[in-house]
This record gives sequence, C-alpha cells and structure tokens, in this order.
Amino acid sequence: MLRASAPLRSPLRRRPARFANSVPPSPPPPPPFSRRVGPQVAFTAGGVSLALGTAVYLTNRDTLARSPSSALHGDPSSNSSGVFTSWRRRLTTGLSPTLSRQRADEAYAQAAHWVRSVGQGSTRLAVIAAENWLEAGEARRTALGLVASFAGVWVAWRFNARGSVARWWAHDALSGRSVTLLTSTFSHRTLPHLLFNSLALYSFTTATFRYLDTSDVLPRSTSKYEYLALFVSAGLVSGLASHVWFSRVIAGRLLQRFGAKATREAIVPSLGASGAVYALVTLTALSFPQTSIALIFLPFFPLPIGLATAGLLCVDLVGLVRGWRAFDHAAHLAGAASGAVYWAVGHDAFEWVRKALWPSQARLEAQKRAGRAYGAQ
Repeated sequence: MLRASAPLRSPLRRRPARFANSVPPSPPPPPPFSRRVGPQVAFTAGGVSLALGTAVYLTNRDTLARSPSSALHGDPSSNSSGVFTSWRRRLTTGLSPTLSRQRADEAYAQAAHWVRSVGQGSTRLAVIAAENWLEAGEARRTALGLVASFAGVWVAWRFNARGSVARWWAHDALSGRSVTLLTSTFSHRTLPHLLFNSLALYSFTTATFRYLDTSDVLPRSTSKYEYLALFVSAGLVSGLASHVWFSRVIAGRLLQRFGAKATREAIVPSLGASGAVYALVTLTALSFPQTSIALIFLPFFPLPIGLATAGLLCVDLVGLVRGWRAFDHAAHLAGAASGAVYWAVGHDAFEWVRKALWPSQARLEAQKRAGRAYGAQ
C-alpha cells in the first residue's frame, strides 16, 4: 500500500474580500478521531470468512455442474471400487483437464458471440482481441479483470479526488470506518502506483493459480474463486495490520509527544493492492523456490525468488522500525505473512471445507438434474 503524503481532505476556501466584515461562519466540525480496532477486526474476520466460504461453494458448484452423473453419488476421496474409482483416478488430482476444458470451450463460445455482434468494419480487430483474450488463459484473464477494476477506481480519482472517492476508497486509520479496509485494496491514486501493482499482480497470478490447482482430495474445474478469495482476504488482513499499527502504535506515540491535533494531521490514509500482491509473491516463493525473477529496477539481473522476496521484506522491516512514511510497510509485511500462512495451511483448509460441503452440494446437483430430466419428458 502507498501512503499519501498529505491528508486527502480539501482545505476550506477563502471567503471573498467583500464579506470580510460579515459574521464569520461557524468552524467546521473536527475530523473524526477514533483509535478503535474492534470493529475493524470483526469486519476483517467476517470478510475473510465470507470470501473463502463463497469461494468454496462456487468452486464445488462449478465442478459438480460439469461432472458426470456418476460423480454425484459417492465420496471422491473414498477408496471405493468400480466405475467411481476410475473417475477418481482421473479427477481427484486437482484441476481436472476435462472440466477445465469445458470452461475454456464456454469462453471460446462467448468470444465468438462477441465477435459476431461487432459491426463488419471492426471484425478483424475484434477477432485479434478475442484471440489474445482466449490465449491468455483463465489465470491471466482473472488478473486482467482485477487490473480493470483498479483502473476504474483510478479514473474515479481523476474526477473526484477530494470528495467521496477520498472518503470511501482510501483507509484512514483514525476515521473509525471499516469498509475502506476492503475498498482501499482496489484503489490507486497515482499512475505509477497503479502500473507497478498491476504488473506485479499480473506477473504472479499464473504461478498462484498453478499452486491452487493442486489437490489431493477433490477435483476442481477452476481455481478462479479461490484466487479471488485469497486476494480479498490478504487485502483485508494487510489493511487491518496497517490500521492497528497506525491507530494504536503510531498514534499512541504521537499523542504523548505532540497532542491530538498534530497526531490527526500526521496519520494519513493508505491505499493500494500491494499488501495482497505481497501475499501472491510470498506464496509463489514458497511454492516454487527454484524460480528466478527480475526486479523492475534491475531487469537484466535475475535473482532467486526467495532471495528477492527476503530482500523486499527486510526493506519493509527496516522501514517499519525506522518510520519511513512513503509506503505502508505494516501492510506489506502482513500481506506477506498472509501468503505464507495460506501456503502452509490455508489451501488445505479450503479443500477440507470443500470436502465437508461436497455431499450436500452433490445431492442438490443430482436433484437439479433429475428435475430437468423430468421436465423434459
């Protein structure tokens, strides 16, 4: 996350000279000053639970909807024999080629429909765009969707930088608000900040998908929902860490030395997806330690990803201790910790919850198919 160098609120405009002798207006109300963390902790816990729970449900639903009817009756993690065992050998190794191919075919059909809907004069350009979109694969298409949301918020900053966008798309640790822990993850005020986070997100998404595609228990047709849940969860956790650091630690120190007014002016809002991006970087480094990467400022010198990640974390740790204000180092470190925890236990827990919900969702899918078959008679 990036920290703004000045508060995002606009100063009061000066009154015209002709009103200099009139009664001065009443002073504006003081800005909010809240050091609470309880509501933010509850919001983060609820948001993470909702994101991961929704991802579990949608992953199972999409997988079951594309699975053969024989897969809806039984436990794919059991050691049963017969036809179901052969299905298990094909499909319980994580991402199923058969099921993921169905999603790819649907994406192709949607792209073909879009090309046909374009006017004759732009058909060639539409075909080129559709081919590039399909060749990108689901992982990169998902990343591009997030980048598009970043760009949309960035455009909003251009038109309303000191109004509702500043209030609801940047997290102020002393405002008492909780929803901005989420919205600020998608918010970038400057173009370099937007480009850097978008490039990093795009670069590490494919490796993250590759890790999430693995499973020893259940088949899956897609890892998109788990990836999005991981992104949102890491964004919330990193935002919460930033909130606690600035509202409790930094504000506490400043209050003792300078008072409330100076403290309020010193604590400025944070925004950006870098906390969530750090989670993807750390997860990739732990999952594929043999990988080498090139840093954006050293493009011709590839480094082992573990060394590069450790270097970035050391810089953030020093920045946190020494009080560097350009970046939100607390959010970066918390995002990296989120990625490490998800690598260690998060993905396995996600699959465990999938397995717990699988029988009931399989029954619902079987009933749905039976109802469609009865209606077709």
